[in-house]
Amino acid sequence: MGEEWKHANWVSFLGKIAWIIGLASGVGYLIWGIIRISAISAIFFFGFGVVAGPFIWGIIGGIIAIIISVAIIRPKFSNKCADQDWDFLMNWVMSEGFRFPWMLFWGILLHIFGWYWGGFAVTIPALVLIFAGPKKYEWKK
Repeated sequence: MGEEWKHANWVSFLGKIAWIIGLASGVGYLIWGIIRISAISAIFFFGFGVVAGPFIWGIIGGIIAIIISVAIIRPKFSNKCADQDWDFLMNWVMSEGFRFPWMLFWGILLHIFGWYWGGFAVTIPALVLIFAGPKKYEWKK
């Protein structure tokens, strides 16, 4: 974009490191799940009953968050934020009828599959771009 957008610097920076934050969130959740499963295994060995579901979810969610961060957020979001390619991000949508932004979708998935804070570095810049971006976001085309 030719004109200077007042939020460009901090949105660009936060978006640029979003994949690292998502990756750290996934790795943290994965490690937490593994440690807790190990502790549960020890408890089962000694005869106490504990539900392992949340810790298995931590392992699965951590792996998914790592994959999303590296395979999707880094090339499609973080690199575009670093280049300040706002046009790409504003037009990276699911469909041409009702234009739901992919960046918001992937940020929400990082919230779900990573630790709670894992998706903030994607959803905050996405929401700023959508509602206070360099140009008006078109929800319908």
